[in-house]
Amino acid sequence: MSQIKTVKDASDIVSVIGSRIELQRAGSSLKANCPFHGEKSPSFFVNEVMQRYKCFGCGESGDVINFLEKYDGMTFAEALQTLADQAGIKLEQFVKSDKDQDREKLLEILDLTRQYYVYLLAEHEAGQVGRDYLKQRGTNSESIKLFQLGYSLDKWDGLVNYLHKKKKYSLDLIERAGLIIGKGGRYYDRFRGRLMFPLKNHRGQVVGFSGRVLVKDVKEAKYINSPETELYHKSEMLFGFSELYQDIRKTKEVVVCEGEFDVLSSAQAHVNNVVAVKGSVLTEEHVKLISRAAGKVILALDRDSAGIEATKRAITIAKGSGLELRVANLEGVSGDSSELKDPDDIARSDPKAWREAVKSSVSVYEFLLQVAIKKFDPESPEGKREIIDDLANVFSQIHHSVEKDFYVKKLAAILGVKKELVEDDLKKTILAKKKGVVRRDVAPPPEEYPGYTETKPKKVSTLEKIEKYLLFLLLNLKIQQLKDKALEIVNFTFSVNEINLFLRIVVDSKKVSLKDIMADLPDDIKVNISDIYLNPKYLKHIEDLNVAEEWDTILKRYKKEMVKSEIKKITKELDELAKKNKVSDEDEMKQLELLQKIVELKRK
Repeated sequence: MSQIKTVKDASDIVSVIGSRIELQRAGSSLKANCPFHGEKSPSFFVNEVMQRYKCFGCGESGDVINFLEKYDGMTFAEALQTLADQAGIKLEQFVKSDKDQDREKLLEILDLTRQYYVYLLAEHEAGQVGRDYLKQRGTNSESIKLFQLGYSLDKWDGLVNYLHKKKKYSLDLIERAGLIIGKGGRYYDRFRGRLMFPLKNHRGQVVGFSGRVLVKDVKEAKYINSPETELYHKSEMLFGFSELYQDIRKTKEVVVCEGEFDVLSSAQAHVNNVVAVKGSVLTEEHVKLISRAAGKVILALDRDSAGIEATKRAITIAKGSGLELRVANLEGVSGDSSELKDPDDIARSDPKAWREAVKSSVSVYEFLLQVAIKKFDPESPEGKREIIDDLANVFSQIHHSVEKDFYVKKLAAILGVKKELVEDDLKKTILAKKKGVVRRDVAPPPEEYPGYTETKPKKVSTLEKIEKYLLFLLLNLKIQQLKDKALEIVNFTFSVNEINLFLRIVVDSKKVSLKDIMADLPDDIKVNISDIYLNPKYLKHIEDLNVAEEWDTILKRYKKEMVKSEIKKITKELDELAKKNKVSDEDEMKQLELLQKIVELKRK
């Protein structure tokens, strides 16, 4: 037996998945909202017997290793090692690929760099400038420790000397980690004289860094970040997510800010369910990550034009994810006359006000409605038109009809016009955009975004449907009944080939449980059998059924349908013979044989 199979057999897929997402019992299986696509009703099923998962919404399926690869972003080697460690199995035969070994080296280098920066800030005399800066900003020791803040020496080769000359890592690997820059055959540190924030993936692994300059009026950028690398991808990064994951999962909501200090100050103000995006853009990757732990997103982005546009885009990005979008209520806290411009300022100056701003968040549609009527004059004809243009695409994406009606009525009241006129203008604005007439501030409707496709479900014959249901019933019988019934039908010719193969394996197997039989199945057969076993349409009524009686009923129905199908094929063949202009003696003999077959089939 291979070590891969040994590790899989020793792992429980229900425990692994259940430790990451909330599972609910559904008959012999467990179900949840799919972690791989947005949905409001569960279509993701996990089964202990099959040791597989399947989403009947997006089609994602697999075993325990596949899940860790897709959900945690592990490589095959990392997933295997994780499961082996949990099961207490020492891997000896498995050889990691060059790619896996490179990834491990990169992660080692990045984590060692984190430790180096932490040491410089905490203990080295050069880090005093960083310590003074953090003290001046009110950052406490708990935050410094939790987020593992560091300092980079104000030297061209501090990190190069440490990682390459002292720790003996190759310059190529250090550069691939995004830590140094090569130019003209020489290498120098990317981060110099900066306060360092380690950037971690959702598993808590350091994949990059963000560095803030500490000297005022310097010509360099205030912040610089790691470049895109094999491990660091800006669109996936949520600063604070791994550190504050438990708080996010506990509250089931997350506050999204724009900067690292927003997160630090919020956490110190006891708003612990907070993350920061790199820039002001919420991406599809962010939404997928957040959806695993929360059902509500409270945006706390800058109130400038870029932040407003990012808020609008967030509606489209989050559409279909099941996430509720809201905006932190900063009215009266950070007005135009106030110096408090972002969550960091507010949380440090008035922690209670920041907590209240999050607690009293408003719907994203309410927020954008208020922004529009402040930006344009709701009293003038031109202003009314501008407001309609600004909100058309926003309102078009409100999923619930009642909610949409509420905002349309509210807008009509503000503009002092009939609701029907507002609805008409909103529709015209969207239609104009679809026809290619560009109107200011109106983003394309979601179906125009790349990746939008409309697929038609594959047609399945009645016979195939009955075959699959018959197999589902077979799988839900007790093991001895299962083997007896399998023996009865093993010589049938099913249109679903995997059923034929599975029945032969069951009849020949000496295993005493379905779980053990499934463990020995070839992967291609296991996938198809599991999909049938986990089908929610079948699972829905399984608890109310007498499975043995249902099996007998469906088997009779299957035999009848099989006869009908055979007769249909023969009739088609007879029709083809009848179309011939000249019928040979051989054709006449064939017709008689086919007619005799029909008679025999009807007697069954």
